[in-house]
Amino acid sequence: MKNSVWKIIAKHTFTLFNLVNVILALMIASVGSYKNMLFINIAFLNTMIGIINEVRAKRMVDKLKLISDKPPIVLRNGKEEKVPAEEVKKDDIIVLKLGNQILFDSILKDGTIEVNESFVTGEQDNITKHPGDKLISGSFVVSGSCTATVEHVGEENLVSKLEKSAHVIKTADSKLFTLMNNIVKYISYTLIPIGALLLWARFRVPDTTTETAVISTVAGLITMIPEGLVLLTSSVLALATIRLSRQKVLVQDLYSIETLARVDCICLDKTGTLTTGKMKVKDYIVAPGATENTLLSTLELILSHLPADNATSRALHRKFGKTAKNEATDTKYEIIPFSSDRKFSGIKDGTTEYLMGALEFITKDKSLIKEEQKLSGSYRIISVIKRVKGKDTLLGFVRLEDEIRKDANNIIKFFYDNDVAIKIISGDNLETVTKIAKNVGVLDTRGVDLSTLDKPDFNKLVQDYSIFTRVTPAEKKALIKAFKKNGYTVAMTGDGVNDILAMKEADCSISIGEGSDAARRASKLVLLDSDFSAVPSIIAEGRQSINNLERSTSLFLAKTVYASTLAVAFVFLPFEYPYIPIEMTLISFCCIGFPGLVLALEKNTARIKNRFIKNIKHYSVPTGLTIAISMIILSIIAHFTGLTRGQLNTWSAIITFAIGLFLVYKISRPLNLFRGLLLLLIIAIAVGALCIPLTREIFEFAPLF
Repeated sequence: MKNSVWKIIAKHTFTLFNLVNVILALMIASVGSYKNMLFINIAFLNTMIGIINEVRAKRMVDKLKLISDKPPIVLRNGKEEKVPAEEVKKDDIIVLKLGNQILFDSILKDGTIEVNESFVTGEQDNITKHPGDKLISGSFVVSGSCTATVEHVGEENLVSKLEKSAHVIKTADSKLFTLMNNIVKYISYTLIPIGALLLWARFRVPDTTTETAVISTVAGLITMIPEGLVLLTSSVLALATIRLSRQKVLVQDLYSIETLARVDCICLDKTGTLTTGKMKVKDYIVAPGATENTLLSTLELILSHLPADNATSRALHRKFGKTAKNEATDTKYEIIPFSSDRKFSGIKDGTTEYLMGALEFITKDKSLIKEEQKLSGSYRIISVIKRVKGKDTLLGFVRLEDEIRKDANNIIKFFYDNDVAIKIISGDNLETVTKIAKNVGVLDTRGVDLSTLDKPDFNKLVQDYSIFTRVTPAEKKALIKAFKKNGYTVAMTGDGVNDILAMKEADCSISIGEGSDAARRASKLVLLDSDFSAVPSIIAEGRQSINNLERSTSLFLAKTVYASTLAVAFVFLPFEYPYIPIEMTLISFCCIGFPGLVLALEKNTARIKNRFIKNIKHYSVPTGLTIAISMIILSIIAHFTGLTRGQLNTWSAIITFAIGLFLVYKISRPLNLFRGLLLLLIIAIAVGALCIPLTREIFEFAPLF
């Protein structure tokens, strides 16, 4: 953990952005003008926000870790010993019991167990394993106990291979991140030559001291970097993560909020998103010749002897555990446990058996099986049989269905209302998934069972269908690739190891807290309460942040435009540079940072419109060029009228503030009470700084005449 935290600190500290700021701060420090170093605080705050957010995310995920930290039990010298997982070797004999997670690919040696491989394969049904069968790492023992021979350890395990495949570092798919990185990168490349030329040009101005030359040069260079945009973006996204954390959503990557806000296609699994993962009883049907009380009494009798150890039995226990009068005697019944091979369970008393499960596995009586076939549909059918001396009597049926989330319809409606296409990728059967999709309001329910296709053309499939079932991990990844190739920005939800390849391929990945550790670590967002209803809040939060940040970018890029123009111009102009860093800090706060932050916190959940180019063309470039031309004209006037350096800097600050204020007004339209008060507050801060003696001294404002 310590090393990981230090890596996080190093990742956010040793950046090109910070290096540029430190070099410029050292230049100011070298001439003793320490108050002009205020700009370094922006770099410091930005670094701290990044470190705190990522460390917080890491610690939350560590607390969520689901893969057992308990050491596996290994047979050594005929005795059971707890051995650290990293010390287990190939061909070791491990002991597996109820509730254990299988940490190594193994071969079952002695005993019979049932395992749940849903985290690895996506298949929800339990699977019975006998001696000689393979046990997959990442699966769980849900009944029985056994010994097994370790076949693979470390990176040779299936889970490790899947995780390793998913550990390719993917660049953040963020337009804001890309914009800022490119600006910082390109400007940094030019800072050294422009800085050297600007410093040389400052010394050409008569009576220029080293301190004045250095301060002027740094003022020109630091203004070129939109460091306020970097800080504002980090701050706004950090505030969004705090608000989302109150809804039990963990954001592991700040920029994933932006990505999800841009999503126009979301790929859902059935379990945990559309359904709760539980089964519920739809109804029960009494067979011809039987009675309702006989059916209910038999169900209660069977359930009173069987554990509620899977979704089906738990649903039956909830509904029928105490429904009818139990006419059972004190006779000790022999229990027939459920297994995925047998497909039924029950109890036995001598020659009498009470059984429930899949009818075609219980009896060969075709007339009885026909009764069940009349109920064919997307429900799970549990048939109840009484067998006396080999003769089967059908008592009735129970129909079960997946328990649909209460808010599923609202979630689906939200996606449609916000122009997000819905695709369902599931390991379940097509008929069941399609029925559930229709019930929750999915409009396009064209589906395909991928297990029936030999060589699927995924690019065509994603155009023709919206529901995909019996999907393997590799096919999930291929589907995500195909959606992206068709122009979608894709979000993927998942909870198991079988999902991580697709999650890493998606533009934004979402896992649930109850899912596998591997899925959580591969995702950008974790739903801590496993509550999918939080996703609309994430999208709304992201849209508010990104829409408002896109509007605010014009404030920051205008500064970059006029600073870059002036830096180049004053290499050739033998006049005083119009700015000093301390005054630029005030202007940046009043006309850029403060209004940008306030406007970025307004409610705004409209679909992302990608207004970067519009902002640059219509706001940033014209405003930046206007300020740059004004400063050049002012410097020429100052040279020929004898204005002092202090007066030049003061007039420069006032003119820049006035033009900047007009830009704030333009991007704030239409004005409302909130935005009007913002403009008045900005004016009050600027006038106060100019008129109050203490602040005039701090910012080095001089008398204008």
